[in-house]
Amino acid sequence: MNKNRTMKRSKRAKPSNHENGVDFISNMPDPILQLILQGLPTTEEVVRTSVLSKRWRYLWTSIPHFPSIDLDVSRGPKNPNKLALQKKKFKEFVSWVLENQTLDLDSFRLSCDNYYMQSTILRWVDAAVMRKVKRLDLTFYTKGWLEDVTLPHCHSLESLRLILYTRSYLEFPDGMCFPALRFFELNCVVIAKLDLVERISTICPLLEELCLIDCPMLNRGGDTLSISCPKLKTLRIHDQHENGLRGLGISVLGLKVSCPELVFFECVGLEVQNHFILENAESLKKAVILPYCILRKKVSSQLGDTICELLAGIAHVESLSLNHFIIRVKT
Repeated sequence: MNKNRTMKRSKRAKPSNHENGVDFISNMPDPILQLILQGLPTTEEVVRTSVLSKRWRYLWTSIPHFPSIDLDVSRGPKNPNKLALQKKKFKEFVSWVLENQTLDLDSFRLSCDNYYMQSTILRWVDAAVMRKVKRLDLTFYTKGWLEDVTLPHCHSLESLRLILYTRSYLEFPDGMCFPALRFFELNCVVIAKLDLVERISTICPLLEELCLIDCPMLNRGGDTLSISCPKLKTLRIHDQHENGLRGLGISVLGLKVSCPELVFFECVGLEVQNHFILENAESLKKAVILPYCILRKKVSSQLGDTICELLAGIAHVESLSLNHFIIRVKT
């Protein structure tokens, strides 16, 4: 008898799933669950909650202020037999996420190193722009070399990084404008006309940081690349001669920089030409100038004068980094 009473008490005392399990959490109001999801650090962790129960399956899509979407197709299976299916599922998933009307995006990062459907990728970018994205980070291959890539207008965009591993052109149609953009990086992007860079101050009037990393430029040697941005504080130019289009990098051009608010200037890998001018550099505090070996050829007196004028113009900086190539030319 006592044994039966003990068993009944034990059954009554046994906690239910609503107290210790997923169901208890799932029964919380949507605003509380959305706060929990917003606290998760990555998109992957947020999406994984969709497998907890039917209640959670689409809950993450209803977050009023979704902080970021970070998608990397390269992290999937490498088995060729599964790759086609993976790409299909990836395409369907990304399209479904971005077409959800409830999402406003702070950040959209997309890395597709084995996905070549440029039209699909640009459609995703359009969808992100419709979600008022603030930070856009795109890495992808186009199907062929030297194809045109055109980005849509975006009034909300504050940061843009574009990496094109197949050396495609970036086009800025007339009237293109990113009025809120403050950070802009082009990496491995072919620049067909110098005026694309020279128009940046008009396209991005609030730009504070510009990075040109290994960007081939289809111009004649002897031309000068002019960069004039009234708000620019940081300028990084790298030309590491690894772009597969030797002789078409920034190195074959002269360089003229006129940015009155420039604080940090970094120039790495360029062959210093006879025209290397820093104007209105009174605000400059730190400069890093590490040219490619310019001693392979005879150094002209004009080049020597250019180096001396350059160093004299930045003598006021608080921090100056040079390599031995530029120092030997000066001496």
